[in-house]
Formats: sequence, structure tokens, C-alpha cells
Amino acid sequence: MWVCMDGAPGGGAVALQDLVNEAPADAAPPVHSRRGGTVGYTGGTTGKPKGALRDGGKAPLSPEKIAYFLKVWGFQRMMPAPIQLVCAPLYHAVPSVWFTIGLSTGSTFVFMKKFDARQALAAIQRFRINGFYMPPILLKRMLLLPAQEKAAFDLSSVRTIMSGGAACPSSVKQGIIEMFGKVLFELYGASEIGAVAIMDPDHILEKPLSCGKPPAGISVILMDDAKQRITQPRLPGEIFAKGQNIDRYHKQEEKTKEAMSGDYFSVGDVGYFDEDGYLYISDRKIDMVVSGGVNIYPAQVEEVLHQHPDVEDVAVFGIADEEYGERVHAALKLAPGRQLTAKALLDWCSGKIGKFQLPRVTDITFHTEDFPRSDAGKLRKKVLKAQIEASQVPRSRL
Repeated sequence: MWVCMDGAPGGGAVALQDLVNEAPADAAPPVHSRRGGTVGYTGGTTGKPKGALRDGGKAPLSPEKIAYFLKVWGFQRMMPAPIQLVCAPLYHAVPSVWFTIGLSTGSTFVFMKKFDARQALAAIQRFRINGFYMPPILLKRMLLLPAQEKAAFDLSSVRTIMSGGAACPSSVKQGIIEMFGKVLFELYGASEIGAVAIMDPDHILEKPLSCGKPPAGISVILMDDAKQRITQPRLPGEIFAKGQNIDRYHKQEEKTKEAMSGDYFSVGDVGYFDEDGYLYISDRKIDMVVSGGVNIYPAQVEEVLHQHPDVEDVAVFGIADEEYGERVHAALKLAPGRQLTAKALLDWCSGKIGKFQLPRVTDITFHTEDFPRSDAGKLRKKVLKAQIEASQVPRSRL
């Protein structure tokens, strides 16, 4: 199929805008299965990467499918012929799809070999960038630049920003919207199940802790430990999705069986829906800390700690405790030139989150080096935890 990006199509070509107008609003169009397909590997943040296999009917991005994404997922806001900044590796799921759709619709791309916040803003101004995808940690690094520096750049060309790969803290959402305007989308998904929820710019500050709603054609349900469906609002359960999920893990039948429930697939995240159908992510199921019989979700603690103006990066996890089974530990990287003590941080947290969710003064560590992350920007929490447990340095600055 020949697709005309703009102007009047001729010679049997189809206008892209006609494809978008005719795209279904409720489900992605089917693509005939054929032998082969794709094996995209997961990020490996919880262990060894797994091969996420999709057959040929789910893998290709056909013109019809691209038109569907443009119409239903909001990507049409990047048209016509945008100029995009690329600062995430294209061998990961979301950057790859983002790039492919842009390439198919006539985008121009500006590539960064290595991310630098100042250079990113300079590139936006120089090349009049219209859109880009970034994980939250890179968005935050731009926000942490001195206000005078940020104000010196003309960022008015930016029309769309997509954040994904990790939960975007509400403070980062607020800062990005103040910096660029109402252009921020948030995508929650996984290599195994594709997009699970999308939050649009018009509602992102109304529900800043939510990752949005499932897009058309995607079904998301919650289940308890007995694999019984949860329908009550705000009651957490394991997130299962159906619509774009993989056929299986490559050569890992047991892992596939563990993740499947009927036609639904799970990557082990826990979350809940509110009364309006918006999805909230509590945390990874395996990251939940059970301290004295109480369930504590590190992501909820990280959300609060990220709001402190001196904090650049945060990782919260459980460590073994003889009395409580586990206790909460927080590792922090401060913004350049900032100083903070463990006691001052806990005082600042008072009233913002339950005291039982917070670490002790002696379970707060400050770090000068960047936390270990995958190329996609996902925090490698297991690696960081092992580094801290093996370290002999003092555990906090009182």
C-alpha cells in the first residue's frame, strides 16, 4: 500500500488523513497471520530478560494499524510531519513503536548520542523539535536545571511529549507542564502486553497519580491471589491485560503459564481503578515490602520523596529485618549542589505519607553516582539493593 503524507494522492495511493478518518475507534484492525513474527526481549529489571514472542499477525505495523494508533492513541497530535528528538534506544518497545510511526508519517529525527539535559533543550530550540519520548528520569534532569538556564531556551515548538518506562512522579508531571505547556502524555505498558493505559495532557493534572485509561481495543482487569476478578473501585489487585499481549515467552513454557489467566496476560504489577475508570499503579508485586504483616508499596513512598526539591532520584525497597521480617530502605541521589540529611527528609515527609511507610533514619542512604538503570531508563533496583547491602559505608548522614 502506498500512503500519501500530504496533498492529493494519485496513482492508486491512499491519503494518510483518509486512513486516520476511517480507522476504527474500538479495536486495532486485524493483520493476517503468517509464519514468523518477532521476539522482543523484556528489560530484565527483575531478572534475566525473557523473549516476548508475537506471531506474524500481531507483529507488523501496517498502514491501517498506524492510522489506528494515530486516531485512538493521540499520536495524531504530532502531525503533520513533526520533527522529533530521539534520546532513547530504539531497540526498546515504546521508542521503537514511536519511531516507526513517526518514520511512516514523514517525521524528521534528531538523534542524541548521549543524553544531556542542557544539550536536549538546545536541540529543541535549534531544530524546532515538535515531540519526543523520554523516561521520567530524563524529564526530571531537565527540570533540575537552574531556572535561569531553562528560561533562556525557546521551547514553544514542542507539541507532544510521551513519558513511559517507569511511573512518572506527579511533581515531574507538574514541572514539565509548567515548562512546556499541556503536551505531556503518559504511557503505561510492558513488552509482553503492549500499551495498558494512556493518560492524555488534558487530564494528567486532574489525576496526577494515575497512568490513565486503557485505550480502545485493550481490556484490563484486576485479580486477587486466587485469580478472582476484582471489580470494586480502589481495591488493589494484579493487573492483567488483553489486546496486544504476546503469544508466549520464548522457550519458557512455565513462565508463560504463570503469567496467563485465560486470554489475559500479567507482568506482575499491582494496581487499582478509581470510580472513573482511571488506572493507578501501586507497584511491582515482587517489590512489595511486608513489614510486621503490613503491605507497603515502595512506589508510593518514592512518589512522595520525589517531590522534595533537593532530590534527583529515589529507590525504595525492603531489606531483611529479624523483628519485622522486612523494613523499608530508601536510597537517594541529590540534585547537583544540594544538601540534605536523613532527619530533615523525614521531618519534611511528616503528614505527607503514613509513618509506617517511611524508613528509619538509619535506613536512608545518600549516593553521588547515578543509580543503575537499563538503557530504557528503568531502575535496576535489584542491582542497587545488592550494592547497598555489600557496601561498608555509613548508612546515613544524620
